[in-house]
Amino acid sequence: MCKRASTAYFALILFFGVLIVNIFLICLNIDSRSAAGTGSTRRIEIAESRGNIYDRNMKKLVNSAQSTVAVCLPTAEALSLITPFISESERSEVYENISSGTASVVKTDIIFNEPEVKTAVVISRYSENQLCANLIGHLDENGKGAMGLEKVYDNYLSMQSGSLSAEWSVDALGHILSGSGIEINNESYTPAGGIQLTIDIDIQRIAEKALKDFNIEKGAAVILDAGTGEILAAASVPAFNPLDLASALKDENSPFVNRAISAYSVGSVFKPFVAAAAIEQRVEISFECSGSIDVGGTVFKCSASRAHGKVDITKAMEESCNSFFIALGQETGSESILRLCSAMGFGRQNELADGFYSAAGSLPESGDITSPQDLANLSFGQGELTATPVQLAAAYACFANGGIYREPTLMKAIIDKNLNAVQKVSLPEGYRVFSESTAAELDRMLESVVKNGNAEKAYSDITANHGKTATAQSGWYENGREINHTWFCGYFTVSGKTYSVAVLKEDGISGASDCAPVFRQISEDIAEIS
Repeated sequence: MCKRASTAYFALILFFGVLIVNIFLICLNIDSRSAAGTGSTRRIEIAESRGNIYDRNMKKLVNSAQSTVAVCLPTAEALSLITPFISESERSEVYENISSGTASVVKTDIIFNEPEVKTAVVISRYSENQLCANLIGHLDENGKGAMGLEKVYDNYLSMQSGSLSAEWSVDALGHILSGSGIEINNESYTPAGGIQLTIDIDIQRIAEKALKDFNIEKGAAVILDAGTGEILAAASVPAFNPLDLASALKDENSPFVNRAISAYSVGSVFKPFVAAAAIEQRVEISFECSGSIDVGGTVFKCSASRAHGKVDITKAMEESCNSFFIALGQETGSESILRLCSAMGFGRQNELADGFYSAAGSLPESGDITSPQDLANLSFGQGELTATPVQLAAAYACFANGGIYREPTLMKAIIDKNLNAVQKVSLPEGYRVFSESTAAELDRMLESVVKNGNAEKAYSDITANHGKTATAQSGWYENGREINHTWFCGYFTVSGKTYSVAVLKEDGISGASDCAPVFRQISEDIAEIS
């Protein structure tokens, strides 16, 4: 009953409003005719645009969502045309604008091509479920880059801006000239210029889906082209919604943090680097694991204090035996381990794009390793050692590349308004960190970890997967409980291209259960699209 009364009331108001507008225009008709010869135009801004962000295949990562709006002249006729297709609040706004002689822009799915009402297609900068949200960033209330690549490349992306506007003719008194309609002006509103990333939109989608499918609420997945160092995907969860920044600000899980480039304790995914340093130094040990090892009076335990018995380096890698790698580290020495890891990017920022850096993480200096216990912690990836998913994905690529390391990179080119790459980014030069024979030994071990060891959930019948799990103590505590960071780092080859992957989960149970299945799905999904 109330709803019908409200509708009838509004219809009555609308009727009298249209009547008043018509009387107003009739009364001023003589003035309008006399001023027609000295007319001008009025203009209203519909929307502004900003330079594109493309993936490696020139697919748009932004500016891809579209919607339609109706632009209405401030006339009774325009009001009559648009009224049935807009909400009550929008009707009120249109009526107020007509009363003040201002055109209106309202959302609608209806296509109009009348002199006094025309439809325009507007671009949304971001989409629902925006891909690469934490890399791309967002704009502030003034349309300037406030975070991520939007901020780093704000000047260039702003230079590629355009606008969509509407114009109509009026006389000297500001009244709409009889017979004149509304014109939509497109001033470079759909820009071609922008920046091109190394990201592959299809692989990015695979990474984000895999994290979601395995309920990784806080974590990351990074995928590199191992042969070039190009970042093909960098997924961080939870991702913020650039269309709803207010909700992200209230989220206790910190969606604005880009976990793909943030540093975490690494745990056992560091063991292959200790093994590489030992092999390079020709260090070999014979070892029997009792479930723990005493180093200078400090007892270090294997996971669940499990005794692995007599193990060689391959078996120790398969079972992730802490005791073996602590003993191996003692024999190899901190300087050899730290020198190799420094050459592989640990402990330094990666400049992924101009002025856009990953966290440096922390790699102890030789002077920081002052006791056998310090070296013991380093040897199984604990202590002060931290690294980012991007760093680990780049470092693991070394084992697939025959010992050649390449810095990870995110930028491919600057694109001009004619879609030409006016500034191409050179790929980082690779350099040798360890010998091909060392790389071959590690490659064999990492394959065995998946086939015969504790990373069986990373195994696939479709791709030959290599890698290592980790469950790292973080030093973070919640309600008296220490938070573990879990990992799987590894690589696989599909159609002649090798992909290096790092998967991270905050507050996980184990790398084998949390992250290895994510890696497997990523490898199989990439194989499916290759």
